[in-house]
Amino acid sequence: MRLNHNMASLNIYMTHKRALESQSSALNKISTGYKVNNAKDDPNAIAQSERTRIQIRGLQMAGRNTQDGVSMLQTAEGGLDSITQMLQRIRELVVQSGSGSSTDDDRKIMQNEINQMVEGIGNVVDCTEFNGKSLLNNTKLNEGTVSDDGEFVELDMPVGANAGESVKIPIYDLSPGELKVKNGALAGKSLKDVNIESGGKSIDDALSILDNAIDKTISVRSKYGALENRFEDTMDNVSEISNRMEGADSNLRDADIAEEMMKFSRDNILLEAGNAMMAQTNKFPQDVLRILENLKSR
Repeated sequence: MRLNHNMASLNIYMTHKRALESQSSALNKISTGYKVNNAKDDPNAIAQSERTRIQIRGLQMAGRNTQDGVSMLQTAEGGLDSITQMLQRIRELVVQSGSGSSTDDDRKIMQNEINQMVEGIGNVVDCTEFNGKSLLNNTKLNEGTVSDDGEFVELDMPVGANAGESVKIPIYDLSPGELKVKNGALAGKSLKDVNIESGGKSIDDALSILDNAIDKTISVRSKYGALENRFEDTMDNVSEISNRMEGADSNLRDADIAEEMMKFSRDNILLEAGNAMMAQTNKFPQDVLRILENLKSR
């Protein structure tokens, strides 16, 4: 006599096993929030996701760099504003000293104030720093690229996730001794050479030196203002690109919780039904044995 395998029970068990694996997978995706948890789940998707995440993290850091660039330029702007105000005050004193009512003693008093203002400009230049980097005196920098004319030093500020995506920030030297006239009879004269005590021609010379210093300071302020606008626009663009790439990465990797919950519920029903069916099919051998026993008893 040959007893056959309980194929009905085996088939139900295989279906039950597949439903259990499917439910376990759905539960894993629900608990982690990811539909791709490792490379075997989807090799192509995991590769795309990792490359996308590299770009996202690079863009996020570039965004922080850009914000640092804005903060750096705002710090420089504060120092330049103070320098401009002091230069304007020095110019007022020079113009006032040219009045016919000004005496030699008056000009000496004014010269003392001018000297204090010039020294104050030097202090502002020396103290205007961002994270230890001097912003108005490039002689204190030990990095960057010097321009062809030696007027400024360029610092690279990365503003993108890839090589070469950077903005150059020029750092000038606005020390009183470096605010010099470049051309003409006063070439080489700087703020330190402003002296009105003798009156007459010295006042005209002082005004020429001051106008040159003010023009250079205003020129630097305008360049920094333009760079600040550029950094702010770049920061907005980087943020927008980063957000869109995060959305793309989410499509590649994140699980649809509603869909996974439906799968989990479906598999749960199949498991319960499978348990009930296996309970019934497992009785088949016992029923066969009882039939045989009845036949034997006869």
